[in-house]
Amino acid sequence: MPMRSVQTLSGWIGYHRGMTYTDLAGLAVSTTSSDALSAYERGVDLFLRWRTGAMEALDAAATSDPRFALAACTGAYIAWRMGRVDLADAAAQHAVTLAEAAHHERERLHVHAVDALRRGDSANAYQVLERIAAEYPTDRMAVRLVGLNCITQGDYRRGIDLARRSLEASPDEPQYLTMLGFFLEQSGYNDEGLATSLRSLARDPTNLYTYHAVGHAYQARGDYRNTLETFERAASLERYAHVLWHLAEAHAILGEARMTRDYWASTTPPLPLYERIELLWRLEVVHHTPTDEAIWRDLARQGERVLQHADFLTTWMHHWIGVAFARVGDWDRARQQLERLRRLPEGRPSGYWSTLGVALLEGEMAIIQGDDASAVQLMAPGVERIDTMGGGSREQKDIFRDVFLELHRRLGHVEQVISLAQARLLANPYHLQSIAALVWAYARNGDAALQRQACRQLVLRAQEVGCAPDAPDVLAARKVLEVSA
Repeated sequence: MPMRSVQTLSGWIGYHRGMTYTDLAGLAVSTTSSDALSAYERGVDLFLRWRTGAMEALDAAATSDPRFALAACTGAYIAWRMGRVDLADAAAQHAVTLAEAAHHERERLHVHAVDALRRGDSANAYQVLERIAAEYPTDRMAVRLVGLNCITQGDYRRGIDLARRSLEASPDEPQYLTMLGFFLEQSGYNDEGLATSLRSLARDPTNLYTYHAVGHAYQARGDYRNTLETFERAASLERYAHVLWHLAEAHAILGEARMTRDYWASTTPPLPLYERIELLWRLEVVHHTPTDEAIWRDLARQGERVLQHADFLTTWMHHWIGVAFARVGDWDRARQQLERLRRLPEGRPSGYWSTLGVALLEGEMAIIQGDDASAVQLMAPGVERIDTMGGGSREQKDIFRDVFLELHRRLGHVEQVISLAQARLLANPYHLQSIAALVWAYARNGDAALQRQACRQLVLRAQEVGCAPDAPDVLAARKVLEVSA
């Protein structure tokens, strides 16, 4: 019998002799229901493109074929990414009961992976997922999940290799092109990363995941107008929580506390707990904009509830929950977060969070206790190696650089401030905090000429990027220029 095909909402899906269906990438799947396969493909596509409806589509797949193991596995993966441990655990348990219905090795490996995740054995789960991605480079879910783990470990070079291997197998798949663009940018190849992500966006202009990669590249180079425009266009398609966080973060960097708080307070959808904690920390430490104590206490209480599923939280989440506990003076719980980080594997497997990450959190705790001198010493090794650390993206980890610069300025360390600011401005010539720090440092050194030059640069750069006109550093720079004129 020649190969035949059926048309579905997501395209043409083939099946072979014996009614063995294949997905859009040509990989065999253990279902004989075209409706189930179509719904499964739709669910995967929506998840990968950061669009809503993925879980509903997978539920439809399971309804059409209750023994479709791959649909249950994918539902478990997505639920974990959403932070819905209850749904993830139920889906994973169901997937394990369907192991005998998984007729193909790839599907059986997915069952093993979700079973390991369900048991809290993430190391084994990712080993299995890496095997799937290596043997089946067009398995979009496995490749995406392994890519996310590359971010967790800070192994951006491996992310580039992963994306390129999948692109060789499927040159027209926007996900792999976006991954390549993102990991190039994360590895310091900003021009190449931005160009690659823009090509991917041209292929799929409604893909929020790709908008995200483009926005990252703009932010890394200090092109904040295009950063905001990119994420605003993405949010106009759909209010995806992480996109809203990027908008809030960009406005915070530009000194627009009100806009930051507006996005912070979003309920449709709400921002994840750890992202809300980070935003308030940035406003308080870097921009000297305090938050009501009651809000911090509420965030800490939310952290307590989230820790009921502590084994399923990421390193990044645990870190920021620790900050919230320390901020409200709950030192016992804050130290428990430190100990949890210390128990992580050493080196690359934990993204160096068992050592460098622990020191960063200890430094933040010292800031809260008013000991800036100790904070600087504790944070220095992590900030120095921040690009090798995992946990989050380079742009997410910028908060540590910004706090570190602020600490040196508070402590009056002129030469360190000049060195840090100049290094930061090489990568991002529009980093206003660094220019403002140079204004301060030159004033402390009594170098009026360099102070005026830095003031002029600050005013001009602030206008170019759309900084809040009433930002204190910009207003102070204007006064210096008016006096010197």
